[in-house]
Amino acid sequence: MTIDTLFVALLPSLCVSIVMALFNRRQTKRDKETDERAEARKRESLLALEMQMATAKMSYAVAMALKRGHANGEVEEAVDAYEEARKKYLAFLNEQAADHLN
Repeated sequence: MTIDTLFVALLPSLCVSIVMALFNRRQTKRDKETDERAEARKRESLLALEMQMATAKMSYAVAMALKRGHANGEVEEAVDAYEEARKKYLAFLNEQAADHLN
């Protein structure tokens, strides 16, 4: 068996190996991007839920203040909860925008 014959025999395996390595590299990159998007969706859902709960807390506080005829500290707590949730949500949106610009 000569070197040329050995090279010709190994060439198909070598070509397939290179193609598969390139395919696996692209697939790994796609999987990573998909995982990052799923994580961002999860964070966004949790932040939206937190914002919704803060809004519900504020609605309840206002309803109770109207019912009693005066605020009992609930409104201030609700406003603080809303502002905190809003700040987190806006920070998340800014982070996502910065990621998309890169």
